[in-house]
Amino acid sequence: MIAKLSIGPRSHRVIFLALLVAALSMSVYDLAVASDPAASFGANKGAIATLQLKPHKHDFGKVIATLSSAPVTVIVTNKSKSVSISFESIVASPPFQIESDGCSSAPLAPRHRCQVGVEFHPISTGRIKDQAGLTFTDSAIKSPQKVELEGEGVAGPTPTPTATPTPSTTRTPTGSMTPTATPTASCTPQEQPTPYAARLVLIAGGQGSDGTALNSAEVFNPRTNTFTLTTDPALGGTAMNDSHYRHAAAAASDNPNPPSTILISGGIDAAGATSTTETFSSSTNQFAAGSMSVSRQGHTETELLGVHHAHSFLIAGGQNAAGTVLKSAEGAAMMNVARTNAAASALQLYNPFVRDTCTPSNAVITGGFDGISALQSAEVYNTTLGTFTLTDDSSLGGSQMNAPRMFHTATPLGSGGPTPVLITGGEDVAGVAQSTAEIFDPATNKFTLTTDLGGTSMTVARAMHTGTLCYLGVLIAGGVDDSGKVLASAEVFDPATDKFTAVGSMNTARFNHAAAALPNGKVLITGGEDGSGNTLNTAEIFDPATNTFTLTTDPSLGGNNMNAARKLHTATAY
Repeated sequence: MIAKLSIGPRSHRVIFLALLVAALSMSVYDLAVASDPAASFGANKGAIATLQLKPHKHDFGKVIATLSSAPVTVIVTNKSKSVSISFESIVASPPFQIESDGCSSAPLAPRHRCQVGVEFHPISTGRIKDQAGLTFTDSAIKSPQKVELEGEGVAGPTPTPTATPTPSTTRTPTGSMTPTATPTASCTPQEQPTPYAARLVLIAGGQGSDGTALNSAEVFNPRTNTFTLTTDPALGGTAMNDSHYRHAAAAASDNPNPPSTILISGGIDAAGATSTTETFSSSTNQFAAGSMSVSRQGHTETELLGVHHAHSFLIAGGQNAAGTVLKSAEGAAMMNVARTNAAASALQLYNPFVRDTCTPSNAVITGGFDGISALQSAEVYNTTLGTFTLTDDSSLGGSQMNAPRMFHTATPLGSGGPTPVLITGGEDVAGVAQSTAEIFDPATNKFTLTTDLGGTSMTVARAMHTGTLCYLGVLIAGGVDDSGKVLASAEVFDPATDKFTAVGSMNTARFNHAAAALPNGKVLITGGEDGSGNTLNTAEIFDPATNTFTLTTDPSLGGNNMNAARKLHTATAY
């Protein structure tokens, strides 16, 4: 069940985002410093610099001793117009440690930003607070500047003995999918230490440059910007048991301890649409074979958080081996509409600071293709009841989307409690890409165009693009426009203003690529197809501090390309 939370229209969603930011302790600190001729590293005498640190303090919460937290990214901005700032040293005090350093290598030019990732690695239990947890020694007169860090090492999660939770829900005669129910007293919210985070990305399957389905997989490490095949002796793993493209994948995120697992489902293998699945274990880098009830390709897969640390995966729709568009979902009731090439999102994502462990998450599935035309309908899946209801059903009081869409994106705009979902682009009934975007509000089950919220449409029409939640908002990258041109352009959606702003373009135009958010706030873009029909093995990283893309092979990153050219593959962070 999902507790009712008024998050829309726009003003309410801004409040929601503000509360989320407060929960993550992401405050802003502005520090005006004058350059000191005696201490300056070549700055002009008398010039004034303004340094902005974001955040100036952070609480990592509870982290299991001997494990590492997910890193927090400190954004460092030189606000001056003419003076560069040089960093003599950037040091973290144990048990805090630097995860990534994008500032020390070169002076920070005027009006430029860099970022430092820092994590909490307690070696014993107890709360630690250090006003100099992260120290910047630089060419500013008030150097050093300090970021206050704190966190608590804990022995490990201690489950609270409880009876099996029994949600007090009643199915109404209309088949309501969102009963107004609350967790019963038999479910006690649990303390949640920050989960283990391997901070890696699994690249799986895809269609190769010769058109064949791939069974290979590789792991991307953002610390080294390198890709390594799972079969490489360094990882000691296996390839997938079957080949897959146009498949789906999702990670089990609500897991306080290793190993992480990723479920890969369906897709197309050498014989056509397949029912095979693969479960990847991060502890062995190996894949275990499984199967679904029917073959599926072009379907959706969504992780659903259950009570306490339980989770499941909603696999819905797609086309079977005979080419029939499906209404069915694995282990659940039928959808109301058969759909493939749809876009889905969970309505509650894992966040150790916000997540309600007594409230399972629902999901929304939007648009797609029913075998005849692009769809305007959407439906909500209720985890407690295991059933679907159209968003415009009278029992939900919501609406359809404002336009039919297929090959579009659905991206959650937050974490923790019920979160709005951004819907972007996609092809219309004529098969033409569109630039409109809309937001689904789980509190009202309604879709509202961003232009009706005082915002904008996307800067260009897009289909077969990616939408990835990152530090600045949602990164929209690549795809195909309304003339059929493959795009290198990208833009960022700001949830606070409902506006899209163009950012630097990718180094390569691409569609049918895959994207994944990295723990340092950056976004990894992999593979896809370019405008000349070439399947790509290149990858690039978007940096929200500079709004630019850099190839992983660039000397500044020192990485490599993927080991195989891939399109219609998956990239899953774990």
